Amino acid sequence: MKILVHYPFTDEQHDRLRQIARENGGHEVFVANDEQEALAVASQIDVIVGHFPPAVCAAAPNLRWVQSFSTGMDKFLFPEIIARDEVAISNVAGLYAPQGGEHAWALLLALTRGIDQAIRQNDQRKWAGGTTVELTGQTLGLVGLGGFGIEMAKRAAGYDMPIIAIDPVRRDLPPGISELKDNSRENLHSLLRRADVVMMACPRTEETYHLIGREELSLMKESAYLINVTRGGIIDEDALSEALHDGQIAGAGIDVTEIEPLPEESPLWDAPNIILTPHRAGASQHRPRKVYEFFCAQLERYLKGEPVLNIIDKKKGY
Repeated sequence: MKILVHYPFTDEQHDRLRQIARENGGHEVFVANDEQEALAVASQIDVIVGHFPPAVCAAAPNLRWVQSFSTGMDKFLFPEIIARDEVAISNVAGLYAPQGGEHAWALLLALTRGIDQAIRQNDQRKWAGGTTVELTGQTLGLVGLGGFGIEMAKRAAGYDMPIIAIDPVRRDLPPGISELKDNSRENLHSLLRRADVVMMACPRTEETYHLIGREELSLMKESAYLINVTRGGIIDEDALSEALHDGQIAGAGIDVTEIEPLPEESPLWDAPNIILTPHRAGASQHRPRKVYEFFCAQLERYLKGEPVLNIIDKKKGY
């Protein structure tokens, strides 16, 4: 079996992946530093670990399994790879969830404690801040209850917040969740009406694109906050800007946008009561190590004929 590693690991880490391949069937590992190097060996490849550009996959007729470095797959599932039933793809769902949960709460606390406003006043040496809101006892609404949603919920425990959630798949009620329903439009709208804080924790798919639009924002409380650290495009950004300008909601914390970097002409830059961060929720000092360790374990499972984790449904997108 021929394995292509197309990810910026160290030489030592590449050697460890080669060792795993040798010890589990005498397989061969190719390392590509860029797409041209990947294309040069693609015709021989059975497995890709890391990046899998369309051109490389098209040139790999023997490809059977891809281990992606991403959790969200919306930018990677191109039509040709979806159509290839013989190719399985696994993602890293859950790997970045703890830091994602931390980032969501950092945005929320900065908004509700007026920290963002205080920082802006620091530059002018003014002893001032923004509006302060007590979160304890408020209702948290989670749209999605996968890895990110669970980590967001864990961090709500210290604030005695009732948590209501919707999810397309999960039906068991995890610890700390007060209520869990399917992701019907009716249930989404009910959640938006009731929640004091709404955190988006779903992937971007055809079904979730602009899931939160003008109608949905109009259903939220004027005192409610909206947080999104998962994927851009889930929230209609023009509608969000209008809702913030009109005072339909109290504030928003946004780490991901439909186009990244966020264009200069985006209305979000001028919207009031918003904190924008540049897609950093998944970042962590531990991320390189976590990705490497996960890839090693996944490759060993695959070569031993054991089920690998996180195989996605390519048609659903998660």
